Amino acid sequence: MPAFPRAPRTPAIPKGRISRIALTSCSNPAKDLSFLGQVEAKNPDLVLMMGDNVYGSYTPKDPNLPSLREAYAKLAEVPAFKSLVSKVSTQAVWDDHDYGINDGGGDFAYKAQAQTMFNQFWNMPANSPLRQRPGIYRAFQAGPKGEVLQVIMLDTRYFRAPLLVTDQRDVPGKERYIPHPVGSGADVLGEAQWAFLKAELEKPADVRLIVSSIQVVADGHGYERWGNFPDSQKRLYDLIAQTGAKGVVFASGDRHYGSINQIRDGVAYPLTDITASAINMPFRVAEGTTSYNEPATTRIGDGYAAVNFGLIEINWAAGTLSLNLIGEGGTLARSTSLDLKNLRRN
Repeated sequence: MPAFPRAPRTPAIPKGRISRIALTSCSNPAKDLSFLGQVEAKNPDLVLMMGDNVYGSYTPKDPNLPSLREAYAKLAEVPAFKSLVSKVSTQAVWDDHDYGINDGGGDFAYKAQAQTMFNQFWNMPANSPLRQRPGIYRAFQAGPKGEVLQVIMLDTRYFRAPLLVTDQRDVPGKERYIPHPVGSGADVLGEAQWAFLKAELEKPADVRLIVSSIQVVADGHGYERWGNFPDSQKRLYDLIAQTGAKGVVFASGDRHYGSINQIRDGVAYPLTDITASAINMPFRVAEGTTSYNEPATTRIGDGYAAVNFGLIEINWAAGTLSLNLIGEGGTLARSTSLDLKNLRRN
């Protein structure tokens, strides 16, 4: 696809200590993306774009996916995007709107074409696994001994089973979808990706950031989340315990508002998920408020419905990790701190 739009070449993933990781999602290039300049202003060591990096899911029945091509072309010309990506190592995964179909999964007919577009836009090298296999999942590590950060970027679209449509649309907790029955086997990752994840979790690392375009931990709502696939969600939690993987933290997007969720029961140690969303597609709430609170047992504090991005700060010397949602003007909108020594199986 020689004429396909491309992102700027991004710096290589740092080999040394990584202490500041920016998280973005829900960034529509048809709208103002200058907020990405505020991401750059925080001087992150690494940027992870977690999906809905473009909105090109409007022509899912056309094998050429013209709206996806157009969306990538618009993003390639955004000054704030070009500046950020060219200065800070930026790694991306997709969600439904850059996969090519709203709320789409493994049954999407043109997912291979979407992957070709993804590879071209993000300048994936010829020897990248993403050009050799289905799906865009991958992982990397950085940092010296005792300060090793592992980033695992999952593909929650290419292999996912169909969603179970609600029987009571817009009823709180059942707005769009309901969970598959326990024991149904409805899957998110597919067996090849599960094997990849197991192998990665078995590698030594001090902090492991698992990027999932959809929320992993959050409960209480009827939109997309891992909780709609309870067998897969339990398999994920069990795999972390079985491999003895320490230091796991989740990062997600998709929801158009930010939140921090944590689960403590039924897991090896508290598992926390920071949802950073959105760059310019925030949830609609009453004027004058930034809080948005769906029913939930997992959420820490209030949700944040204004524009935001995530900033993970690791204080390696102190052994702490801060999960922050950053709002307009660089303000700290939401935050929680984790002690790394508590992120391991007792």
